[in-house]
Amino acid sequence: MKKADKISYRQKDQAELQKLLVDLQKKLVEVMSKIYTGSTKDTSVIKKTKYEIALIQTLLTEKQHGSNK
Repeated sequence: MKKADKISYRQKDQAELQKLLVDLQKKLVEVMSKIYTGSTKDTSVIKKTKYEIALIQTLLTEKQHGSNK
């Protein structure tokens, strides 16, 4: 993931991040099912998608705790 992508994620609001999170979770399920069925051999997509999910969850937590202060 490029630094510009991380910066663009930080500039989004909570609603947009929630939508991205749901989309990435759906993508993860689709990719994992493709790998398990044998139609895709690129397993690195799982790691990249999980990283993006973790990043978005972290940003959501930061924004939530930042707004409570």
